[in-house]
Amino acid sequence: MQCEILIIGAGLAGAHAAECLAKAGRSVLVVEARDRVGGRGFTRGFAQQAPVLEFGGSWITPWHERMKDACRRHGIDLQPTIPVTTREWHDGSFLRSDGPVAPAERVEYDRVIAAIVDDARRLKQGFDQDRTGAPLLTITLDEYLARHRVCRSAEAQIMAWWTISGSGDPATVSAGEFLASCGYIDGTPEGMMQALTHTLSPGVSTLVDRMISSSGARLQLGFPVARIEQGLDRVRVMSRDGRVLEARGAVVALPANVLRDIDFVNVLTPTQQTSAMRGHDGRAVKLWLRLKGIAPGHLVTGGLTGLQWLFAPYASENDTVLAVGFGLDDSSWHPDRHADVAEAVARLVPQADLIGWDWHDWCGDPFARGTWLSAPAQGADLSAANWSDATRIAFATSDFAPDAAGWFEGAMSSGAAAAEAVATLR
Repeated sequence: MQCEILIIGAGLAGAHAAECLAKAGRSVLVVEARDRVGGRGFTRGFAQQAPVLEFGGSWITPWHERMKDACRRHGIDLQPTIPVTTREWHDGSFLRSDGPVAPAERVEYDRVIAAIVDDARRLKQGFDQDRTGAPLLTITLDEYLARHRVCRSAEAQIMAWWTISGSGDPATVSAGEFLASCGYIDGTPEGMMQALTHTLSPGVSTLVDRMISSSGARLQLGFPVARIEQGLDRVRVMSRDGRVLEARGAVVALPANVLRDIDFVNVLTPTQQTSAMRGHDGRAVKLWLRLKGIAPGHLVTGGLTGLQWLFAPYASENDTVLAVGFGLDDSSWHPDRHADVAEAVARLVPQADLIGWDWHDWCGDPFARGTWLSAPAQGADLSAANWSDATRIAFATSDFAPDAAGWFEGAMSSGAAAAEAVATLR
């Protein structure tokens, strides 16, 4: 089967590439390994029933103009994030409602936060070193915490916000992930909440479906790619079950961590090949929990294990609320085990009863192999510049977007850049 331009991956990057190529007058076929569109944006019902929730990425910020424009064009509402109404902190030993630390530790806690604010602001201003000349980007979060001699109670809060910023192994992921996220607003970890202003209704999956449909691109689900070969005038793509497609050009709109599963022939540079094999260490876990006994708008952070960030973003229904929780996929717990989830609820919201929970295993998902992250693992170059040089193939993913990497906005920007790279191929 032949087509003009082939897009591999039906997430936001692939969907926006299809829109851009349609404007350029190109005929497009989008193939997707899964039986759905959306990629790491995944809208479905809680426990396969109502209500519909985002099991992948959720939020957009006030400055994500591409996403807001796409929502306007495709009839998607921007749903404001509910304000925080009640706040508690777990300092690593105790749950507190009077602040993140005991009064005796407040001076030490404030010292650490002041250092983070200063480093985050310097990074935002374009500096990659702190005021002493120490690096901010080439050290891991663990190294950063050791540099500042962070006390346990401060670490509990930093790690909680890390689950939604760095969202990976603190021993391997750059501290710059955390500092960049703190720099969105006022430099503090707590300021991240002010950046998470909207989610989408009826959801990211619906937006992607409408984007592909309106572009006029053909869509073929259930097409997991095994091999991509770049020739002088064609690109040849083979699925895992032997089906073959040929096109004048292709956009590979896949997460960085699945590139290692594809046999690229005459495509990748040595640096790209090394980076594809290494990937990134995004290892966040996102759970939706139905709870009874807490109010909408309740936010609790800390704990140092399992779930470390929990927020109830929706109005109550039948005396229960839905809360979203984040942790890291490590050996200390597993989201499938009732005992582990119940322990997290008892630790963070002891006043609540656990009615049920649901999640999607992104790390175990063969078409994701990890969550969202805008910094590579050590030894991998996931910069947009490193992935922009191919003759008939362009790469698009939020993992190495030219801007807003790690966000849906980054997926859109990378899709637009990839479409531009292949739009004039003959």
